[in-house]
Amino acid sequence: MTQLASDGNSLVTPQLIVPAYFHPAVLPHEWEMLVEHAASVRLILLNLASGPGTEPDEAFAPTVDRLHSAGVPIAGYVDTNYTQRPTPEVLDDIERYIDWYGVSGVFFDRVTATAENLGHYADLTWRAREKGVHDIAFNHGTHPVEPYAELADLVGTFEGTWRSYVDMVVPRWTRSWSAEHFFHLVYSVPCESFGDAYLLATRRRAGCVYVTDHGGDNPWDRLPGGEFDPRGF
Repeated sequence: MTQLASDGNSLVTPQLIVPAYFHPAVLPHEWEMLVEHAASVRLILLNLASGPGTEPDEAFAPTVDRLHSAGVPIAGYVDTNYTQRPTPEVLDDIERYIDWYGVSGVFFDRVTATAENLGHYADLTWRAREKGVHDIAFNHGTHPVEPYAELADLVGTFEGTWRSYVDMVVPRWTRSWSAEHFFHLVYSVPCESFGDAYLLATRRRAGCVYVTDHGGDNPWDRLPGGEFDPRGF
């Protein structure tokens, strides 16, 4: 589906960026749906224990292999704790994801949004790419200063509730970048408002989005209860 914004520019239905923070042995059908919707998925975020864990989990191997075969990029979740995690720990997480699950991307979470830490994240990005990482995502949860967009392939400029998303303000600098560069993670969305959430994402030029009706401490513990495929709205 393609629409027109008020300025006449085309708006393309966003792809999915999926925080898959649930176990395939517990919710196998959820993972099967991800394979079935491979054409709509830009990136799946793999998170076993707020990171890769201390040893490989064999239950993930068949599922990850199927996603790879379907051409779905997978990124390992790596917490940076707003620069407070030591760089060696961060790099160790990346290596484990690559060695154990063959990921092609890294999802850096809790990334700062201000200019003083740009050097730190530039270094992490360079080191990750040296290890063969292709897709680097920064999850700020809010709009950072623009130079962060030069470092990462995907920039998370919103993570929060539907109520907060309705009132979100988008800075002008984002217009200099393609919509595919940005993603939004929206939770506690009433199922009847899923279509509105996807429409807001397109109007705010987020090329990737995840919308779920779940909330609480971990809104990403299963797929949404409403319509999963954004092409359906």
